[in-house]
Amino acid sequence: MDSAEQAALSELDSQNSHSTSATTNNQHYDARRINEYNSDGKLADGARHMDIRFMRRFERLPVNLSLSSILVPNGVSLDDGDVKAALQWSAHLDPLFQNNLERDPALSWQYFGSSTGFLRRFPGTAWPPEGSKGSKQIHDFRTQNWFVQAASSPKDIMILLDSSSSMSDKSFDLATATAFNILDTLGEDDFVNLITFAEEIKTPVPCFKDRMVRATPDNVQEIKSAVKAIKLQNTANFTAGLEYAFSLLHKYNQSGEGSQCNQAIMLITESTSETHSDIIKQYNWPHMPVRIFTYLIGSDSSSRSNLHEMACSNKGFFVQINDMEDARKKVIDYALVMARPMIMYQADHPVHWSPVFVAGKTGGLARDSDYQRRLVTTVSTPVFYRRNHSVRVANLLGVVGTDVPIEEIRKMIPQHKLGPNGYSFIVDNNGRVLYHPDLRPMSDGNQYIDQLRPRYTSVDITELELPETEVGNEHEIVEMNKNLLYDMRNDMLMPKEGETEFTVFNHFDGMKRVTARTQRYFYGPIEDTPFTLAVVLPEKYGSHELVSQQEIRHSRRNVTEYFKGDNWRVHPDWVYCEYNSVSDLEKERESSGEYLSASREQELSFGSPEEQVLHFLGRAGRPGWKWMSVRPKPPQPHHAMHGATPVGHFAQHLNNVQGSRKAEPYFCDRTLVQSLVRDAMVTDGLDRNSTVTSTGKEDKQQGYQKFLVATSFVATRSGLLRWIDHMKRPEDSPDPHFSEDNARAMSTSWYKRAVDQHTVEQDSFVYSVPFATGYATKLNTTLVTASHAIFLEHRGHKAIAAVVGLQFQLDSLAKHFINITSTCTGMTGCRRTCASDDLDCYVLDNNGFVIISEQGDHSGKFFGQIDGTIMDSLVQDRIYKRVTVNDYQGICSDADNPYTAASASLQPHRASTWLMKYLISMSATWLAMLPVPLHAWPQDDYTYNEDVFEEPSYTDDYEPFEDYNSPIDEEVDEFFTTADVESTTPPPKQHKPHTGPRASPDPQHARRCDLRTDLYMLQPERLNQGGQNNPLKGKLTNCHVSGCERPFSVQKIPHSNLILLVVDTLCPCGSKQLDIEPLEESGTIGACSARRQSQESAKRRRPKKCINYHPEEIEIQQCGRATALLQTPISLVMAHLFMLVVMFTFTTA
Repeated sequence: MDSAEQAALSELDSQNSHSTSATTNNQHYDARRINEYNSDGKLADGARHMDIRFMRRFERLPVNLSLSSILVPNGVSLDDGDVKAALQWSAHLDPLFQNNLERDPALSWQYFGSSTGFLRRFPGTAWPPEGSKGSKQIHDFRTQNWFVQAASSPKDIMILLDSSSSMSDKSFDLATATAFNILDTLGEDDFVNLITFAEEIKTPVPCFKDRMVRATPDNVQEIKSAVKAIKLQNTANFTAGLEYAFSLLHKYNQSGEGSQCNQAIMLITESTSETHSDIIKQYNWPHMPVRIFTYLIGSDSSSRSNLHEMACSNKGFFVQINDMEDARKKVIDYALVMARPMIMYQADHPVHWSPVFVAGKTGGLARDSDYQRRLVTTVSTPVFYRRNHSVRVANLLGVVGTDVPIEEIRKMIPQHKLGPNGYSFIVDNNGRVLYHPDLRPMSDGNQYIDQLRPRYTSVDITELELPETEVGNEHEIVEMNKNLLYDMRNDMLMPKEGETEFTVFNHFDGMKRVTARTQRYFYGPIEDTPFTLAVVLPEKYGSHELVSQQEIRHSRRNVTEYFKGDNWRVHPDWVYCEYNSVSDLEKERESSGEYLSASREQELSFGSPEEQVLHFLGRAGRPGWKWMSVRPKPPQPHHAMHGATPVGHFAQHLNNVQGSRKAEPYFCDRTLVQSLVRDAMVTDGLDRNSTVTSTGKEDKQQGYQKFLVATSFVATRSGLLRWIDHMKRPEDSPDPHFSEDNARAMSTSWYKRAVDQHTVEQDSFVYSVPFATGYATKLNTTLVTASHAIFLEHRGHKAIAAVVGLQFQLDSLAKHFINITSTCTGMTGCRRTCASDDLDCYVLDNNGFVIISEQGDHSGKFFGQIDGTIMDSLVQDRIYKRVTVNDYQGICSDADNPYTAASASLQPHRASTWLMKYLISMSATWLAMLPVPLHAWPQDDYTYNEDVFEEPSYTDDYEPFEDYNSPIDEEVDEFFTTADVESTTPPPKQHKPHTGPRASPDPQHARRCDLRTDLYMLQPERLNQGGQNNPLKGKLTNCHVSGCERPFSVQKIPHSNLILLVVDTLCPCGSKQLDIEPLEESGTIGACSARRQSQESAKRRRPKKCINYHPEEIEIQQCGRATALLQTPISLVMAHLFMLVVMFTFTTA
């Protein structure tokens, strides 16, 4: 900031002594006129040429890395004298911006927002951007969080809105727009309330009465919605309104609540007949703890002088609002006034971090990155005018800032170190998350791309971490998990370093599946920021890491030989190796003689993450290669944290990610790269299993053909994905290839669920089908995915090595199912099969979804939609557990019926258990068909509490599962050996009808809402008593007037996440429908709901800096902006004299 302020001081002094009008207009690039050509190919009048080329890191836009461009909101003229002066001196910022980019390539856009209204943005680019539907003007950035919050310290704001009948409808619309624009400038470190005053004082939001609330997006929206319902009536009681505002602000100031910094009253009216000096003197003089800002709607001359005096005598500012444009751009004056004490001290430049928002296109190399938008936070700080004037002033030149992509921050906490189902997140001083794997920002309707207007996201950590609170638990356990979460939140806000452990619900696949997982949380503050970092590891398998590397320089073989072909991918978001800048890449390719394929208009870059990895592997094999890690190594932790990597390790990365990053031209994660090479060696020749006999190969091939296997794959802990396509894929297939959806393998559902399943049953596969696809109408297209986790064990500790799996056609499996279950097997005859009219047969997964049924359209559906009565009975019998999951990031439309649910009945369906022997053998077949000989991750070691263990042994041969091939009886009733479980049909839940699945609302009409759904988890221990997968028999009673009973049976299918369900259909019991479609939760709408009120009282940590007073501020006379203002009122002079007398009295006392 010193450089910027010195540049401003020097340039403006120079302008005062020399005429620069002749050159000023040529010192900037107006983004609206960059490279604007006529039809004849000549540069248009007033346009300027700029050399630009497309850059991935800058939202894939064409930019110039040496120059900035100027963007202007509507109503700002570049011909204005103040604007010209600011344009002139701020041109000196370009070399500073360029140097920043060279030093830290993680930076994105840098910009200077001038208080005069223009935005200087670096690197330079044209506006509107290519593909945007926006206009040539941008949204006024001076009302945005990054500008206002950097320019002023936290504040308590009371808005007094005149709602008397003296206000015309047009004036009230202008007054409302002014109030709304003030609200839009506030952030979560601010507190606010709005009251309307006529004859009586009213708080539009009832539960906000006599309170100041945090200016969260939800609270701001609540106030706006309530104000829209206000009706004009009676006469204005200014005294009552001012008394109420002063009293409430005084209460918060004395009680230690609120911001404990700036306090202000914003008075918005069309007319007032007096200055209300008596009430102001009573509450606000002599020290003026509360600033008064007045907004005159219209041009009443007598009111103008009164409101001007009220503002000027109370360290405020007067503004006259004549139209909507004034209401939009003049509200920012209050922030510039509040910045005066900070400017006058000229000692502190507080750094502000904005909430996260969705920006432009991501800069990743992944094939889908062209369509993804990235999350960004803005870091900003004010720029002061240091020049001394003969007349006392304190001018804010503007705010300088830079966008920091969240993807760059996440690179500092390597995911491969956290392992599967491990993750990290960061919270700010208000408990709001900067990033989290479950953070789902609302769509902004392209307002950032079209207007450069961020839509900030505000989600509390308690809305993302969902503690286990199932009703079936003991009350103490429920409260313990919830209390531990809130205790952790409080610690993180203090901030403190610590660790804890509790059980949470984790959901998958669009909140259709859920699992309960006990997790360890390690957290600690990030110095010199408002943030605290947390690292989360699964308790059962997250504390150990497989360490198996191949030293590239000592390899006898060129390691790139293990990466031949196009049937492999690396994780596109992980940093294996990368150049620190484009210039570093250019220098390397020039020195190595590589052909520079990029054109002058195109960025020199790699075409894919795989190309980048191969490039560095090739470099690593050359003489003189060095592993360069310019990111500082972390200090030794002061405690072991139970063998897990301490949070201080990652916090140190964030604290020191800047600094000397430019010390070397590239960065390589040596551990990750050499682990990748080792995994590539182990999985090389995926289709060449030399350890399998010829007979075994034939059996394997027959298995592939029998079940029409489409793809076999392996995904390793280093982010490597390999696959084999066993069937030729139609060129015109509308479905994406397996590799397109699964390059981020460790983040996929089949990977995460396979790892979790290993803790339930080690030698098991996880089976899944796409939701509600069926196979009757899509023959040969729907695929079953089967995945299995490979853990390596040493000295009682396990770590994940890889997940292997297959995709095969559901249609072929369904045909085998129908053929086998429709005929009798074994030595004795049988009277009933699944083909019988009185039996229904189903294979369900561990979340209650149908994998196989006799009716093809059932596959992929939740079983409760098919037969909710039986599903309820399975819950009563503790075979499935019903779990209520809340989604606090739900999106609803105003057109939605908030409380809807399905309540239709369906016909009963079929099931049987003669499939057991077939499915057991099928599971063994899958295990025998593992797509890779996992006999060697040679020289594999584990790290645990910094100990290094010896090489573990591992075999690729799986024992056949003959112990599970128990004989199958001929009658259904004879299958069950456990005690019968008798169930009375549970009463159906009271649901209101619903018209179908919830559709995603239009972004323009979307709102945040709390959704709630019931999901289901299999309880395998219920079906595995005494180590045996014994069948369990139940029956529905009292479900029909005839008194008949409806038996059913269920049995765990070994080595899988599946159960076999058999239902007798002879008794005509009624069937209801259960739905897992999320519904808006009753009682949670609006700020006055119990949950929102509890959030309002949650702890927060105030920013460190509060600069709200300077003793010489009263000397500043500039306090209004309007036409034909009267001279400074005598009362203002008297107020200043009174203040000086008081100060002199205190000094001489």
